[in-house]
Amino acid sequence: MQDPWLERWHGPLAGRPEALAALMRLRWAVGSAPLMARHPDLGFQVLDDAWCAEALDADLPLFERWASELAMGENPLSPSVLHPGDQLLGKHFEALIACWLEASPHFKLHAHSVQLHEGGQTVGELDFLVEDLRHGRSLHLEVASKFYLAAEDHSGWDEWVGPSGRHDTLRVKMDKLVHQLAAARRPSAREYLSSHRIATPQSVLLMKGWFFRHYTHIHKGKSPRWAHPDHAAGWWCRPSEAHEVMGSDHVRILPLPKGRWLGRFHPTHGDPPLHWSRLEQVLDDHFSRTRRALMCAVVIEGAAGWEEISRGFVVHPDWPNTGR
Repeated sequence: MQDPWLERWHGPLAGRPEALAALMRLRWAVGSAPLMARHPDLGFQVLDDAWCAEALDADLPLFERWASELAMGENPLSPSVLHPGDQLLGKHFEALIACWLEASPHFKLHAHSVQLHEGGQTVGELDFLVEDLRHGRSLHLEVASKFYLAAEDHSGWDEWVGPSGRHDTLRVKMDKLVHQLAAARRPSAREYLSSHRIATPQSVLLMKGWFFRHYTHIHKGKSPRWAHPDHAAGWWCRPSEAHEVMGSDHVRILPLPKGRWLGRFHPTHGDPPLHWSRLEQVLDDHFSRTRRALMCAVVIEGAAGWEEISRGFVVHPDWPNTGR
């Protein structure tokens, strides 16, 4: 289903498709459902879908102002938000959240990327220290955006693997987040808070992303344990299976560079939709150069241009045993 907000601004921003795509990534970063609902060992709050939806709704005037200014040729968004380029996904997601928190009238951003040092060594980092003005509380906000594929139809976190292979699993990430969220309790963090006169914050997690199941399990596969019930979902397949997923004359295929993985696809200048008959050639060329998985959006032509109906990864034949 097309986003009514996108339909509203598609015409006024037709001449600036990169700006519209950036706004939609921002809306996704703020308002989409979280990836995980909880961690059993996490003594911290995971911000839920109600919090995200409420935050997006409260800042609708901000998004309207941004869109209006962009339509008039102004540039209220930073280059790192407008042009993700080769930014790491996590860094681009962090840039989106920073852009929003700095501009929102509902938050006061105290600090971003606070390095913690003890004994001459870096012992941690705090993503954001913010004042939540609507709810009257100080927050230590850790953010994450991740993509995991089900190597097996299993709810265990070890079987949810990143597109680059076994070194990156949901378990590794979730356990790392426990330590990141605990960083605000360290002596160096308490010293920083005191010296900057920031109230002791509540540590919370904002985690977005996608889970991908093998295309044969897309509607019946297991979700990771403690996944949010409304998490974004897609499919994965191997090159030999790609025609089973995307081989239809009624759709077109758009390989997505990493900078455009966040949120749903929105067309920009130069997007060449492919007929499925060209897919084999594209995949052969891709995997002759790299073992990295290729994300593809399956699109149909609608009132606002190409509209995404599904997305997924075509993985190297050796995945999940591919290296970094």
